[in-house]
Amino acid sequence: MAEIVLDAHLPQTIREAFAHIGTVTAPTVDDLKVMVLVEAASETLYKVTAQGTDNAAVIELLHHNAVEEMKHAHRASQAIAALGGGDFPPPSAQDNPYLKAGSFPFSEVTPEALRKLSAGEFGGEALYEGWAASLDNAEAAALLRANGREETDHGNRLLQAADLLERADA
Repeated sequence: MAEIVLDAHLPQTIREAFAHIGTVTAPTVDDLKVMVLVEAASETLYKVTAQGTDNAAVIELLHHNAVEEMKHAHRASQAIAALGGGDFPPPSAQDNPYLKAGSFPFSEVTPEALRKLSAGEFGGEALYEGWAASLDNAEAAALLRANGREETDHGNRLLQAADLLERADA
């Protein structure tokens, strides 16, 4: 797959994309494409974040979240297809416009930073539920709800990682 060039009306950076998706209550196919890119980029973000610690248990938790982020990207892609929006597979990291060098945030691996990140993950369940409820397509709604349930799991893993770091520092 070649690098994706975003239409001018779409968020151009991952920060803009996170801000945008937080305002959407009834997603369009374009909104779901942004979500595919965000979820696929999040796999890399978790992997990069894991490089900030040598705590094996924390690394494992962050990598688990990374794997599920790509699953979310695939489900969002399937939702696009179910809604008649065509084929929009998650891109590889090198083809994802939200992972351009220097354009994505790095989360520090501290208990405080992980707890802050968990708040966003917990909010993801409500976001996905709202999006699912706005759709008239049962298949697409079910895919989004599956993502939402796992967002809570991500938040819980981040809280667990924060606790592990605190215990290691004690």
